Amino acid sequence: MKQPVLTPQDYAKSVVAVPPIALTAEGVVAESANRAIMSHIADGGVTSVLYGGNANLYHFGAESFREALSVLFANCPPNLQILFSIGPDFGKAMDQAGDILKAGVRNVLLLPMAFPADARGVAEGARRIADRLGFGIVLYVKRENYIDPDALGRLIEDGAVDFVKYAVERDDAAADPYLDRLIAAVGTDKIASGMGETPIHDHIGARKMATYTSGAVCIAPAAANELLELYRAGEFDLARRLSQPFLDFEVTRAKLGGTSVLHDGITLSGIADCGPLMPLVSNLDESQKAMIMPQVEALMAAESAARQRARAA
Repeated sequence: MKQPVLTPQDYAKSVVAVPPIALTAEGVVAESANRAIMSHIADGGVTSVLYGGNANLYHFGAESFREALSVLFANCPPNLQILFSIGPDFGKAMDQAGDILKAGVRNVLLLPMAFPADARGVAEGARRIADRLGFGIVLYVKRENYIDPDALGRLIEDGAVDFVKYAVERDDAAADPYLDRLIAAVGTDKIASGMGETPIHDHIGARKMATYTSGAVCIAPAAANELLELYRAGEFDLARRLSQPFLDFEVTRAKLGGTSVLHDGITLSGIADCGPLMPLVSNLDESQKAMIMPQVEALMAAESAARQRARAA
């Protein structure tokens, strides 16, 4: 298998879905369930998926990592492209690079490292990982001053970084000097908003960033793509109204755990049984599942309505 290299224009074609990885009761990567999730996403018009934090890849050992590579790429629909994650630590990323190369994967995101890491070290690590792979990576920026904007610009100019996922949380997305500096250094076409639907009124509507990544899009792909296009078109009132089920879901994810809520939410939706979560993350208990069910149903209703509008157009 040899992947085509995704360009910023490819990422901009749709929202980027960030799905979980479904496991069997025995903790093995589930072939049919993951195929069902990817097919649902692709049927809604999404063209790329990112396996990273929602997939809980932080906690996959070497054998499970190789198993996920094999199963997911073997079951990916032809109209969907996979961005696969490595890391977050430098040693793990360098070790995983061999599996990435052996599998023929060409689109790789470096997961963000919380500690220990500093801006110069992140830039140097990204360059060395790209050298090991022989192609540019996607850099995930998740905290303030994770990398110096000028250093990021040089990495992009040199081909060590191709694209950026930006997910530094703010009380007010519009007040973000660090994001302003990153955009000044590399442009909006190479940066995706990386926090679901919460900041997209600013990130997509005002700043015109390339696209956004989302977990809820795995349940409601057509509805999420509709939001992307509405914000691009400046139809903010309608976009805000249609975004409410996504925003409600994100609030609950923040309270109960983003990975757990999405993982079990997809199971509750009936799209596929995602099974158990690999530690150190846990599945929701029964009371928590009951709590999120109305929001899952609201997303499913939004998806049905979006597909009906698309057919009528």
